[in-house]
Amino acid sequence: MSSFSKQVTGILKDMRTSDMKQKGNAGELAVIKVIEQFYQEYGGILYHSYTYKVDKKLKGNIKKDESGKLYCENLGSTTEIDVLYVSPFRVFPIEVKSYSAKEIVLTDDGISGCRKTDKSPVHQNEMHARHLLSAIFRALPDGDEKYIVPIVVFVDKCKLVDKRSDWQKEYIKKCILNSLSTRIRENNFPFEYTINLKLMDDVLRQACESSEKYLPVRYV
Repeated sequence: MSSFSKQVTGILKDMRTSDMKQKGNAGELAVIKVIEQFYQEYGGILYHSYTYKVDKKLKGNIKKDESGKLYCENLGSTTEIDVLYVSPFRVFPIEVKSYSAKEIVLTDDGISGCRKTDKSPVHQNEMHARHLLSAIFRALPDGDEKYIVPIVVFVDKCKLVDKRSDWQKEYIKKCILNSLSTRIRENNFPFEYTINLKLMDDVLRQACESSEKYLPVRYV
């Protein structure tokens, strides 16, 4: 086993004896370890817990009330992306979830199989990507949102049943931790243009309110 695999395995072992908040933090650290490999290989920019200003003109997250009816929540002044990686080719806002579930079912309007929650991580990351686009569009080639690839990562060992419609599956990717590297690689290819990392770094820092970790522009 490589030293990298040992680090990730050690983090996941700690999750088994942690409370829900600690499990969430450990899951994010495991994802960071995976993404750091891409940062070293491809270069780019990497944030852990990237908190940034929301666009007040845009709607908030889709949530579900007690009757099961969907509604859009009112946001505060900021929101947080668990892991944000910018490669020369794509922007990856990554939502990390740990539900301690054996089987999780995703549909267009929610999530089931885990503890009761009023919001789906898919909807949550859609909101993150939408507000992030508003903050960074001038640093994207032609301001095109196709360069943003939102991913939801479930770090528990669980079966994922994806019953979402094709358009939602195409826009918001999902995976478990073991398939995160594959999901990044299959989406990390060049379009017509590459991302101007210096400009993107400037724009992200202007929008940033706080972060747990920041790895600045790396060129390879």
